[in-house]
Amino acid sequence: MKPTTVVAAILIVVGLVAVWRPASSSPEPAPQPPDAATQAIVARVTQTLAGHPEEAQQLAAFYGAAADVVRRDGAGAKVLKTTADLRAFGQRAVTLRFQGAFAKVPGLSEAIHGPDGALARLLGLEVSQLDYGKAADALDAIAWACREAAR
Repeated sequence: MKPTTVVAAILIVVGLVAVWRPASSSPEPAPQPPDAATQAIVARVTQTLAGHPEEAQQLAAFYGAAADVVRRDGAGAKVLKTTADLRAFGQRAVTLRFQGAFAKVPGLSEAIHGPDGALARLLGLEVSQLDYGKAADALDAIAWACREAAR
């Protein structure tokens, strides 16, 4: 099994746990919003998800958890090594796990994962070594955009 397939499976499980975990008695502090330039890039995600709060909340939890996994992977495991690995994760894990949301919200997949989507604009399209901090920040920005749409 390819490493990217293993990561995709792990991230699907993380996403499922993030979506279905019971509400905690003390809410986590709201993460800081990204800088203005990043907000402008992910604004299309928020606009696309407007009117779909349930999907927005699920995606926010998933992308927040994915950012945490990418940060931890950068600290040692290095399963995701290139930007191509991250794109493969997006194509496999996210699209499979959230088929319903992507089908229900026209343009959502393109807004996040398309060639002119938020991840491509934040990380670039060329295949290169993955900057784990930058990738995690990009995933956090998408999670923030989804949370904004859920408001």
